[in-house]
Amino acid sequence: MEKKKSGFSHDSAQTAYETGRAYYDAQDYDRAVACFLQAADAGHTDAENCLGCCYEAGQGVPRDDKAAVNHYRHAAWHGNVFAQYNLGNCYFEGRGVKRDEKAAFEWFRLAAQNGYAIAQHRTGLCCLSGIGTDKNAREAVNWFRLAANQGDTQAQCDLGSCYFGGKGVEQSAGKAFRLFRAAAMKGNAEAMNNLGYCFRFGHGVRKSERRAFRCFRAAARRGCAGAQYNLGLCYATGHGVQRDEQQALLLFERAAVGGYPAATNLLQNLRTAQTTEDSDE
Repeated sequence: MEKKKSGFSHDSAQTAYETGRAYYDAQDYDRAVACFLQAADAGHTDAENCLGCCYEAGQGVPRDDKAAVNHYRHAAWHGNVFAQYNLGNCYFEGRGVKRDEKAAFEWFRLAAQNGYAIAQHRTGLCCLSGIGTDKNAREAVNWFRLAANQGDTQAQCDLGSCYFGGKGVEQSAGKAFRLFRAAAMKGNAEAMNNLGYCFRFGHGVRKSERRAFRCFRAAARRGCAGAQYNLGLCYATGHGVQRDEQQALLLFERAAVGGYPAATNLLQNLRTAQTTEDSDE
C-alpha cells in the first residue's frame, strides 16, 4: 500500500535523512529514528531502509522483526537496493517472515541486477551452492565477476577460487593467483590465506615457502582460522620458518576455537596419540 507522503520537499527529506544518519553514527538512536521517520514519510527510501535496520537491531525503537520487514519491503518495492538485499536476508534467516530461500534468492538477485555489489556476490553464492535456485557454477562466476569488477574483495576471492578449482570456468591457477593477490592487497584475510597456499605449492606463481609463511601470518593476525592452521603447519614442519612445535600447537588451538575442522581433528588425533603413549608407559 502506498504511503501518504508528508508535505516535506525532497530537499527537506534529504536533510532529515542526513541528520538522522549523523545522529545514528553518534549512537543517538532516538533522534535518528525521529529523523528517519520524517524523511520516510516524505518518500525517502534510504530513510525507510534505515528504519528497518533500527527495528531489526532495536535501536531507538523496541526490536520488532516484523516491523523491520515492513519497512524493508516498502523501500524495496520502491527500488531501494539496500532494502531489497536486507529483505532477502530476512527471508533467508526467517526473521519477521517465514523462512523462504526462493524468495530470499529473488530479492538478492533483484538487488544484484540493480548493481549492488554485495548482492551480486550473495547471488553468486546462491547459484554456486543451489540456495533458492538450481546449482549453476557458470552463473555464479558471472555474478562474482560483476561484484569483483566493483572492487568487492570477497567476490574477487571467490572468483579466484572458481578459477583455482575450475568451477564454472576454465581452470587457471594464474588467474586465481592474481585475483587472490588483488583481494589480499585490500586486506581480505581469506584471500591472503589462499595466496599463501599458492606460494606454498607453486600454484600460478613460483614456489616460495617464505612468502607463503608471510601470507599465512598476515591472514592469521586478521583472525582467519584457515590461515592459523596453515601457519601452524609451517611451524610444525619448519617450512618458511624455524620449527617451533609449541607455537604450532598454539596456532592449531586458535584455529580450532575459530571453527576450522582440520585443526579440531588434528588436535583430537594428537590427544589420542598422547593418551595411547601414556597408557603404554
